[in-house]
Amino acid sequence: MANNLIQQNILIAFQGIQTALGRRNNTPLLLFRDDTQDSIEWLDNFEKAATANQYDNKYKFQIIANAGEDNTSFTTQFEMKFRTPILISKWCMELERKIQGLGKAITEYAKAIRKLIKQVDFEKNWTEEQKIHSFTKRLRTNLSYILWPLLVLKDNPTINMVVEFAQ
Repeated sequence: MANNLIQQNILIAFQGIQTALGRRNNTPLLLFRDDTQDSIEWLDNFEKAATANQYDNKYKFQIIANAGEDNTSFTTQFEMKFRTPILISKWCMELERKIQGLGKAITEYAKAIRKLIKQVDFEKNWTEEQKIHSFTKRLRTNLSYILWPLLVLKDNPTINMVVEFAQ
């Protein structure tokens, strides 16, 4: 019996070493500073770096202070802590009021709209129509009229198609 316990402990130790050896630290991780930082953008960058470094959820929890470990994923816990209803309301208002403005390039406007959509629609439930509406409703008037045929004549237009056409 004691022999089995020793063998089991050795096996557990070897599994831990294998897991640690599989991790890399080629892509640097920037830690989240505070809630004034864009949490959605940070989380996206963190997940990309963690994937590149082959970090599992358990190891990601070890990296982040105060991110208790339970059955939910790291992303879910981070979202619950840093994607507050107040921030979501703020992003929704920004998205509602965002305008292209005179002299503002389409690429700059599209980047801002996409970022706000990503912040508001973290679960990716929005339809392409909703994304297109958010992009087109505050474009300069002359561009809105130019885009109208694309929206009417194309089957299943996407936000990417509309942005590309607008450019």
